[in-house]
Amino acid sequence: MLRHDTSSLRHAFTGIMFAAICCLLTGCGDGISEADVAFVTAGTPPQFESLRMYGAAPDNIAPGSGNPHISGGLHQGCQAIIHTRGGEVRETVIFEDEQGTAFDLDVTRTPNGWNVTSEGLTPPSADPVGFRTRFTNCVNAIRDKYAAEPDKAPFK
Repeated sequence: MLRHDTSSLRHAFTGIMFAAICCLLTGCGDGISEADVAFVTAGTPPQFESLRMYGAAPDNIAPGSGNPHISGGLHQGCQAIIHTRGGEVRETVIFEDEQGTAFDLDVTRTPNGWNVTSEGLTPPSADPVGFRTRFTNCVNAIRDKYAAEPDKAPFK
């Protein structure tokens, strides 16, 4: 019976450690302030169904050079799903020349408005000014990229 109790404790400890490691890897918590949520909801175009900001590995990493975090850091990646007359279009932009930290953000349209979360490794709360600048740059770059195709451009 003592062996069974030890096994149960070991399983419980393993579960707790796994949860702790997952929290560390995903940046548990919602690292975004109410002011940043308001900024995001006001700045997300109504044509967007969703917007995602994430860290993207650079294209210029030499094969076998190791970790992209070490050899140049992550670039800011941005992806939006845009609602158009013909359906939905996915646009992606990766900033390769911008310096600084890449932020993690997920914005999704819901029946009640927007759902704004950040559970990545670099939440907006780490640098609110940098985050707002990057968010604005992402939205503008996606709009510009999409507007470059005049027959598709829903933005005015």
